[in-house]
Amino acid sequence: MRPTHARVVDATVGFRHVPFSTPLVLSSGPIDGLTEATVTVTVETGERQATGSGSVLLSHPWAYGSAAGRTAEDRDTAMRQGVAALAREAVGATGDPLTIGVGLLDALPGLPVPRLAAEVCLGPVDAAVHDAWARAAGRPAHALYTDPFVPDLAAFLGPDFTGRYPADFLATDVPDRLPVQRIVGPDDPLDGLAGARWLKVKLRAVDPIADAARVAAVAAAAGRGRRLALDPNEGYGTAEAVGELLAALPSEVAVDYVEQPLPRSLPWDPPGVRIPVLLDEGLPDPRRLDEVTGWDGVVVKTCRGQTATLLTYCWARRRGRYVVQQDLTHVGAALEHAAAFARRTIRAVPAFECNSLRFAPAGNAELTRRRPELLTVVDGWIDVSSCGKDGIR
Repeated sequence: MRPTHARVVDATVGFRHVPFSTPLVLSSGPIDGLTEATVTVTVETGERQATGSGSVLLSHPWAYGSAAGRTAEDRDTAMRQGVAALAREAVGATGDPLTIGVGLLDALPGLPVPRLAAEVCLGPVDAAVHDAWARAAGRPAHALYTDPFVPDLAAFLGPDFTGRYPADFLATDVPDRLPVQRIVGPDDPLDGLAGARWLKVKLRAVDPIADAARVAAVAAAAGRGRRLALDPNEGYGTAEAVGELLAALPSEVAVDYVEQPLPRSLPWDPPGVRIPVLLDEGLPDPRRLDEVTGWDGVVVKTCRGQTATLLTYCWARRRGRYVVQQDLTHVGAALEHAAAFARRTIRAVPAFECNSLRFAPAGNAELTRRRPELLTVVDGWIDVSSCGKDGIR
């Protein structure tokens, strides 16, 4: 075994319920609590052993989308089983973590859940492999995404990436602080928004004219200097409805981008829309991204695992696509992972979405003791200076 490679010798899985202090409302309905899955992996590299971890909230309302036929309890159970199955699959895998991660991506069709739910199940397993590999090397993961530690990206993304490594696309001049993007739900009161700069407006996606009026009201409440993103969470049925929404916005209401307005199964055939429209729930396997047409860019989320997120990000940067990073209401280790990734990447919008500060503070009790600066918003910013220095976090 090459000394830069790791062999997974053990993987354990744990679960806990994380209550939400206030519901997070998507177009598919409210979320008032989720299961956190935590995976711990032990790897061998040469004569060294190291342990790493990864976690994610199993957001079945988001991951299943409009898929019908199962109760919330059934979906949660299926995703727990998916995490456990993928952890078992990882044991015995050998190689660099990108190669191991891509091998695990190939196992996803065997899980009895929608593709996106399977990716979320993989997220903590894949993150733990990268984390353990980096800890065995005694270096942060971002410092190892280059020769001789990993293959060049052509091995995963095709010949256009020959001689390119993830490190080529990662920022070297990293910030110590990130601006926070605040969610505004469909029923949220608008008082208290004055002066807020980065806002993501969740839409009901039933009536485009009513949604446009809501966006205009949010913009007015926030005042000058605000930056808006819109998230229908797959709620609109046609591209024409999205065009109607944007055409109904007052001229003074500027929008940076729209996230996944159509169901993940539908293509985007832009009806003359000039605002970037981004793939989120509908993102394919990163090895199939060149098949994507119409969309202006991508939303990367570390909940899908470090391998898929890193490859998607590198593809978007190489192809000159609009790329942003978003959240899955990360708590604990998952929030640290997301912050470290955001700190090292170059995105069209610098704001960092960290929903758990508002919706699931109970999930961050241990992190509050260890990295309180990551959970404290000061003038719209959080301190990420400690993130990305160990493993993937």
